[in-house]
Amino acid sequence: MNKRILLVGCGNIGSRHLQALVKLPFKTDIEIVEPNENAKKLAKIRLDEIPFKKSSFNIEWHSSLQKTKSCELVILATPSTNRVELIEELLKMGHNRLLIEKIVCQSDHDYKHLLSLIHSTNSKGWINTSRRYFTSYQNLKNQIQSNSKLNFVVNAGNMGLGSNALHFVDLFTWITNSKNFTLNGDYLDDKLLDNKRGAEFKEFSGTITGKSSNGSTLSINFLQKENIPVFVSIFDEKNALVIDETTEKIYDLVKQQTSEFKVEFQSTLTTKISTDILEKDDSFLPSLKESEIAHSELFRIFNHHIKKMTHVEVEKCPIT
Repeated sequence: MNKRILLVGCGNIGSRHLQALVKLPFKTDIEIVEPNENAKKLAKIRLDEIPFKKSSFNIEWHSSLQKTKSCELVILATPSTNRVELIEELLKMGHNRLLIEKIVCQSDHDYKHLLSLIHSTNSKGWINTSRRYFTSYQNLKNQIQSNSKLNFVVNAGNMGLGSNALHFVDLFTWITNSKNFTLNGDYLDDKLLDNKRGAEFKEFSGTITGKSSNGSTLSINFLQKENIPVFVSIFDEKNALVIDETTEKIYDLVKQQTSEFKVEFQSTLTTKISTDILEKDDSFLPSLKESEIAHSELFRIFNHHIKKMTHVEVEKCPIT
């Protein structure tokens, strides 16, 4: 019997998920909800860019959820603003395995509500902080002792700290096995930036720092300059590693060696992630519960910064 997957949202990131789904190693029925005709057109163009065995995949397009059937996995690639209501509706329809794009939602209150819904319906949700699926990062994690106290530094250009900080916070907590940590937004730049995804969203630049319960430290630095390579530096007593994600190199400063680093894109990562969820009912990705502290801390520091800049208290953190 064919596997059944529902993809909700097929714009820029959703179309990359779709490219990955047609690489799955089993016959699959793919239902797609995308009311925007321009997004649908882009997705079909991107689908035509890759070779796949069309007889193995039945693809159906819908403008709303109401016409979809129950599926074994739902991928949510919509903006964060409507996420809570969307997940509520999906759970009521009987969908109970969710792969959710970050940021999951926009407040602690909404996040806790989603956790309660997931628990009460015996469902599972995973957050797509996909660097955990990079083979290169998995190898590096295995190289570092699990109880090691790390100094973890990210340097990058103006690529959207609000949208992308979670990726690196999650990478830090995963590599350090940190269950508890705090973040600090005191060094964010004294301005709010426009967000390309819409006027209702904001962006940030500057520095986020953090510290885990085992003493590991984090610094994420997004500078207001374009075209700066993404560098991730990981130091402990035995390792001094600098990963250049842009040129795909790892510099081992202790061994004085250079090796290859492979950036893996969503158009292939979703193939691995979906296969794991469908076949093992599990994933390397963090569960909704495991990502709660990271979301809560980011909501807190970004909302505090907005209040500092505008003197207005916000309930919803305007990031997506």
